[in-house]
Amino acid sequence: MRQLPGLGGWARRWGVVALAAVFGLQLIRVLFPMFVFYLRDSLGFSSVSLAPVAFGVFGLSFLAGPLGRLVGLRRALMATAGGLVLFRILEQLSFDPGLDLYLAAAGVALYVMVLPLAWAAARAQGPAGTSDFGLGLLLGVALDTAIHTAASTYDLSWQPGVLPLLVVVVVAAGLLLALRETVARVGATGPGEGGRGGALALAGVGPWLFLQLVVWQNVARAAAATGWSLPAAGGLLVLGNALGLGAAVRARQTLPGKPLLAAVAGGLLALLALDAAALTGWAAAVDTILGLVLSGMLLVVIAGSGGEDRFSSGETRREAIQRRHYIPTVANGVGQILFVVLSFAYYVSYDLPLGFRSATVLPVAALLVAVAAAGAARGRRTVSAVWPADYAPVLAGLVLLLCPVGLALTWRTPETVEPAADNATVRLMDYNLHNGFNTAGRLDLEAVAQVIEANDPDVVGLQEVSRGWIINGSVDMLQWLSQRLAMPYVSGPTGDLVWGNAILSRYPIISAENVPIPPRSLLLLRGYVVAEIDAGRSTLRIVNTHLHHVEDDSVVRQEQVPALLAGWNGAPRTVIMGDLNATPDSPEMQQIAAAGLVDVAAAVGTPPIYTYYAADPNRQIDYIWSTPDLAASDFAIPRTTASDHLPMFVTLTLP
Repeated sequence: MRQLPGLGGWARRWGVVALAAVFGLQLIRVLFPMFVFYLRDSLGFSSVSLAPVAFGVFGLSFLAGPLGRLVGLRRALMATAGGLVLFRILEQLSFDPGLDLYLAAAGVALYVMVLPLAWAAARAQGPAGTSDFGLGLLLGVALDTAIHTAASTYDLSWQPGVLPLLVVVVVAAGLLLALRETVARVGATGPGEGGRGGALALAGVGPWLFLQLVVWQNVARAAAATGWSLPAAGGLLVLGNALGLGAAVRARQTLPGKPLLAAVAGGLLALLALDAAALTGWAAAVDTILGLVLSGMLLVVIAGSGGEDRFSSGETRREAIQRRHYIPTVANGVGQILFVVLSFAYYVSYDLPLGFRSATVLPVAALLVAVAAAGAARGRRTVSAVWPADYAPVLAGLVLLLCPVGLALTWRTPETVEPAADNATVRLMDYNLHNGFNTAGRLDLEAVAQVIEANDPDVVGLQEVSRGWIINGSVDMLQWLSQRLAMPYVSGPTGDLVWGNAILSRYPIISAENVPIPPRSLLLLRGYVVAEIDAGRSTLRIVNTHLHHVEDDSVVRQEQVPALLAGWNGAPRTVIMGDLNATPDSPEMQQIAAAGLVDVAAAVGTPPIYTYYAADPNRQIDYIWSTPDLAASDFAIPRTTASDHLPMFVTLTLP
């Protein structure tokens, strides 16, 4: 029976690429939000102007080759991986958005340089070594997903305290240990040369990472799509990663030399990516498992490319040694640029008219992975002769199930409170959360929770609730807040499965529905979520929405308001609230007033009624409208910068 590798073997074969991936992915989930909420929202950069900044950071990956030629592979790997450790620890200690941006950018730039250097070090072991690189990357992604799950998707980077820092330090120590083992091996043997064509397949790593971050490793997205709790969704992904590792171990022995089979697997991944944008429930769970299995198979083929030591025709050994630094570097650099292009196209399509929906980008990325895998498989021999099947990474993947199990043991499903039969008042809150980011540009869900908690509402209408967008930190805001406040929720996604509106309620939710509103040609689609609440003496109907955000597009909101009023249909004991993106004197707000609803802020609030911008409020665009049979009192707008909007509170007395 084959023995499990010792600590040194684990560190040498998989450690550097795996633990570097953990830090790299964590820093990417900091860098992208800093682009949006610090550079764009706080400093005023346009969405288009962010692209050159992103290209600059990821484009530094092209320097890995020149660095390797200048100082040698060993020193280059020590400098980049060691620098990644330093910047990740410093970023954990930072709570300033500007500093977070610079530290995350530096760390990500070093990470994308580590990838080709670590691959070159692995290539010294031939086909088995480069395949081990793929298994190591899979292990790292699986470990990152497990840690992300254990943190309830609220990344360690955003959390203060000793425990998050301790986790980062432990991973950093492991990475430094693995780095020592790896560079010692590189120093003894030097890197292999590898084939020219095979190494080009590394361009598929960038699109592969894009798919993992957006879909397959996205715990919050899995929870939103399946309707499961975070422990269950995280467990699904961790189990899928273990299965993917098992499939990868078999694929590295069977797929090389079979480009058609690799292309078919890639095509199936593209179909799964296309379906992922719309599937829910168990169908989404099955799609995720299959996507993880195929992802594992394809990555190990891509990473295993170029592992044989051979020279091009007419090429001297010296020329081959010079080339070894540049071919994988260029290929990886192209892949990282593709990562930025795909990410930009996916998220900017919600903001700029690119001619396609974000869901279109997913199968395109999968097809790029398929092309890379087919190219890598072409002409390759299997590695079974040089390295027997080793399922140690699969065992490690199964051990990671302890993370979602641990979260499940502390998870408490919030329960509603039965109101007294004669209860006649309901405390309401409306709050646009700005995707959890404060006015300084930093993700701070605890501050949001404290604002809500301090005012003790019975029902909360929330807008800009993100459940897995990378640009918002990949956090499931809704489940995190539901746990933190012990309030059940109703989700009302609009833009896609993971972004939109929500309602938290302390009182029982009798029924709920999520309704789209026109026009359906908008880049960022809108809708409203409606819930019937058992408030005691009678029921209360809550309609929560977020209208079109472009200030000059009043005509669009004038089309949306009638759809909103039609959904109300004159029913008594009804509240319509949300970020309506219009001032009280606008035509669209006059439509609501003409329908007979009461703006409670104007009725019982103390002027001036301003809800935006939170750091310097100067206008009202957030509202709580009620039917005339509800008496309003105790209206308040607390001053807080936990979001870029101010919250509104009111107590309503039931008829």
